[in-house]
Amino acid sequence: MEFAGKKLAEYFKKVKQVSYQVQQNIITFQGTGKDPRIIMSRKFSQKLYQFYFLFNRVPYIVLGLLFILLGFVQVKVFSRTQEEEVGGYFIWMLIADVLIAVGVVFNYALVYFESHFGQVPFGQLVYHLHTPLDGTDISSYYGVIGKGVLLTIGVCVAAFGIYELLKRKKTHAGYVGWCTTLGLLLILYAGVQACIHFDLVEYYQYTHSRTRLYEEHYVDGKTASITFPEKKRNLIYIFLESMETTYADRESGGAMQENYIPELTELAMRNETFSSGELLNGAYHVSGATYTMGALAAQTAGVPINENQVSNETLNGTWESENNYLPGVWSIGDVLAQEGYNQEFLIGSNGAFAGRSSYFKGHGNYAVEDYPAAKQQGRIPEDYKVWWGYEDEKLFEFAKEDIATLAKSGEPFNFTMLTVDTHATGGYVCDLCKDQYEEQFSNVLACSSRQAADFIHWIQQQDFYENTTIVMAGDHLTMDSYYIAGQGAEGFDRKVYFTVINPAGGKRANGQQRVYTTLDIYPTTLSALGVSIEGSRLGLGVDLYSGVPTLAEEYGMEYLNTELMKNSDYYTKKLLYK
Repeated sequence: MEFAGKKLAEYFKKVKQVSYQVQQNIITFQGTGKDPRIIMSRKFSQKLYQFYFLFNRVPYIVLGLLFILLGFVQVKVFSRTQEEEVGGYFIWMLIADVLIAVGVVFNYALVYFESHFGQVPFGQLVYHLHTPLDGTDISSYYGVIGKGVLLTIGVCVAAFGIYELLKRKKTHAGYVGWCTTLGLLLILYAGVQACIHFDLVEYYQYTHSRTRLYEEHYVDGKTASITFPEKKRNLIYIFLESMETTYADRESGGAMQENYIPELTELAMRNETFSSGELLNGAYHVSGATYTMGALAAQTAGVPINENQVSNETLNGTWESENNYLPGVWSIGDVLAQEGYNQEFLIGSNGAFAGRSSYFKGHGNYAVEDYPAAKQQGRIPEDYKVWWGYEDEKLFEFAKEDIATLAKSGEPFNFTMLTVDTHATGGYVCDLCKDQYEEQFSNVLACSSRQAADFIHWIQQQDFYENTTIVMAGDHLTMDSYYIAGQGAEGFDRKVYFTVINPAGGKRANGQQRVYTTLDIYPTTLSALGVSIEGSRLGLGVDLYSGVPTLAEEYGMEYLNTELMKNSDYYTKKLLYK
């Protein structure tokens, strides 16, 4: 696809610190400042997407038409008149129909996963197959499943209907062979696409190679020298489901035409994101921390979940004990528990899902207040159920109540919470959501931004705020790649939202743009509480307030992600087991 200079200029939405000149079919640019940027309109992204769609689909359409033509030829060439062959062909057709059904199901599932969740590592799939699914909400997928069932039945009925019509004319023999070939091709194509989509080749390579990353860089918080200030600060840690800087507008450092999270953007810009101060900055998520449980471990313990090594055996399956989820790590919960902190983890879903309750109970003896607990305590009716349990509107109100109770004790507290309304796909539309944008997810993001900001403002009005540090962080990037592609943000340098509010002593970084990951949030959070960490390292993370380079800065993201997915003797023997 080509755009002439004059045509391309029509798609500019905004040009900052750039001068340009159009002469016939040539456009020339020249930067006039330190941060030259050209912001394209949404129409340009749509043009690119349409071209990409056609460019990638045309070869398949041509091959499909050729294969259909082959079917017509086979029907003519392999005509049969012997009645005794009908029974054998009927059984053969049943087998062909089953093959087609399997192929359709596989391809339908792959297309859905690819368009809505992007590249999914096979290790992540294995991890979720190994872990209990208690508390999983699949109601949002009923429509998708229903369409898949109808499509499969429709294709199979159509295939068999054509067979019956041809059988009457005694021209069905070639058609049966064609259907068998079609079923096998669909299954083969799905297999090849699965290898690409789930990174099966890379998965094999990772599981057959080893890394010394942990031996060389891991710092055990249990033995590290950690010194707390005389007056210990409270911590309020807010995990925002799938929240990323991408949702801000381009002028603020995001990727969107409009800012869907203006309140969160303002909070981040006024506080600490470890940027140069001009644009939003955030954390990269790493291999093994691209989904919620992996993200929780990364941010609180400085290690991801190595999906290639985790199994029912290493996690004790149903997590019946309270410390069998990465029992060898020493997390922020363990550190604060030793210092006498009261700790709570509040979520609007079932804590049993993916072992979250086990992790927080086993690492700091958190009181886990989840969806079942809310029903038991009478906070919500026994039969109440929306989305994954109950919505964030209620979560923030319960958070205010619980924080007020913790503050009354007079002892330092760590209150950690996880929102859920912005979970893929599409998010949950609550009563507070407004109909501002065309896309449902954009409206949910805007609603989440308002609710989170209102919650922060409430905290800042409380007496305990002066001695309280707030950390706000997305757990990981959204898995809804369909939404990201539709917004023209596929090529954007996506980062997890992160900001520190009211650190000890008004602590500020040196104003340099840091390249960091969610692993670095663990020591950085403790540092924001006024804690001194010898060497400025914990887990695989680095205190961002220090001048020590992060692993991302030292080695680059590609190398780091590759090493994190390899087998590690240290990880297996010292972190997965106690």
